[in-house]
Amino acid sequence: MNMLRSITLKNLATISDASMEFEKGLNVITGETGSGKSILVDGLMLAVGARADRSMVRPGAKTASVEAVFVQKNGDETVVRREISGAGRSRVFIDDALSTLEDVRNSVQDFVALHSQRSTPVLLKTARQLDILDTFAGVLDLRDEYRQLFADWKTAAARSEELTAFLGQSSANRELLMHEISLYEQLNPSVEDYNLLTERRGKIRKHMEQSMVFQNTLSALQGDDGVSVILSGLLRNIQKEAPGHEEISELLSQACISADEAANLLLAEMSDIDEAPSQISEIDNRLDNYSALMARSGGTVDSMVDHGNSLSMELRKYQSAEQEKTELDGALPELLKQVIQTAGELSAKRQTAAARLSEKVVAELRQLNMPHAQFSVQFNVPVSSVAAAGIQLGTRGAESAVFMFSANMGIPRDSLEAVASGGELSRVALALALVVADSYAASTLVFDEIDAGTGGETANNLAESLLRAASTRQVIVISHLAQIASRAHRHLAVTKGYSSNMPVTEVTVLHHRQQRISELARLLGGGPGAEEHAMRLLGGVQ
Repeated sequence: MNMLRSITLKNLATISDASMEFEKGLNVITGETGSGKSILVDGLMLAVGARADRSMVRPGAKTASVEAVFVQKNGDETVVRREISGAGRSRVFIDDALSTLEDVRNSVQDFVALHSQRSTPVLLKTARQLDILDTFAGVLDLRDEYRQLFADWKTAAARSEELTAFLGQSSANRELLMHEISLYEQLNPSVEDYNLLTERRGKIRKHMEQSMVFQNTLSALQGDDGVSVILSGLLRNIQKEAPGHEEISELLSQACISADEAANLLLAEMSDIDEAPSQISEIDNRLDNYSALMARSGGTVDSMVDHGNSLSMELRKYQSAEQEKTELDGALPELLKQVIQTAGELSAKRQTAAARLSEKVVAELRQLNMPHAQFSVQFNVPVSSVAAAGIQLGTRGAESAVFMFSANMGIPRDSLEAVASGGELSRVALALALVVADSYAASTLVFDEIDAGTGGETANNLAESLLRAASTRQVIVISHLAQIASRAHRHLAVTKGYSSNMPVTEVTVLHHRQQRISELARLLGGGPGAEEHAMRLLGGVQ
């Protein structure tokens, strides 16, 4: 199992240099009042992420340090080291890597649950109380399933609202977008098309400018006194007046043919020119559309085409948003149904488990000299909940849990945080640890002054309860009771002396029977009778 293997403190208050190693089972720390036991608790609190105070640094030292070694089930170690300077600065390392207090708390949260009259135990946190109940009820997997469903539903609902707002706010923009896209669709612009239009318009315009030359040339060729008439007359005269000159006749004949062909070509050109005005008008209209779109999109054909592509992308975004919202709105009712159904299962199991937990905790508290203790679980609306289908839902279900407690007859129960003293809180924690047994998250339970005001038969019952708790986890107890110390699997004694007029706290592991008898006798008040009682408490322990 996970456990705290050791803790080393240097220059912490009265402790110059002290190390403690712990075992599985019950570890008990004893010592005179004022010997420094509380400083050991302070050191452990620093190791699990408590805030540091420069007043903890031993006078004359520059830095105080605490190093705790935690061992996991598989044998891997996690080493947490805190350093506090006399100037008030604090650093923390996890396996020699500089870290944060939050990192430390996350790393060792499953290791240690500390219960001290000078600390604020995790047990007081309502979130932790729900964890204990759910662990006892065996619904952690169901709660994880609910948490995922709730997160999916919340995410989907938030996304649907986001899409609704987006589509609502952009309706006017979308109308303008659709209008602009229609202009682009009508024109179907491209850089190539624009270049071809301007090139063709230039050619037609140049052709039109050549029309007078073509007309004059055609008149010169085919007019009454034109080249064709003259050549034809010359050919006839040669053939009539000077027969036999075939070569001249042939050349004149070819000239007539050439003149006629030129005239035909000129006629074709003139025919094209007749269509030019309508062609120019059509091209100009298209180029005007190009100019209008370019004026909206950067003034160039390239920027206009890019703008058109962006409009298409924008439209696809609207269309995608509409489709996504339709799909979400279709899925949300079924998703919410699953959330509510799972929350209902979780609530039912919690209600049943709460009654059993309360009954068992009260029975354990009776054994711990709290005959009139009352304990129950009160369900409240979860913090930061949202309303859905008439119920309030939070991240961990439809309720939060608060442990209600009263130590005395006739006193109404109130929240554990409000009414429990440090000693009572430690006993409640022990009772819960015994009830929840192996399901209890923390593998190491630390109790400081759990035995305050306890003696006689109750002390024996308390010792037996601690032994039972230690059968499944590591328990560390700071105690004044011989009955508890006598049952320790590992007994550590704290003493205080002086060196160079400075208090020095030392920790000794009591390995031998006589060492333990002497310490138990001191706890029992000293004297021959105390030693005999101590030997009876130890029984067969060597």
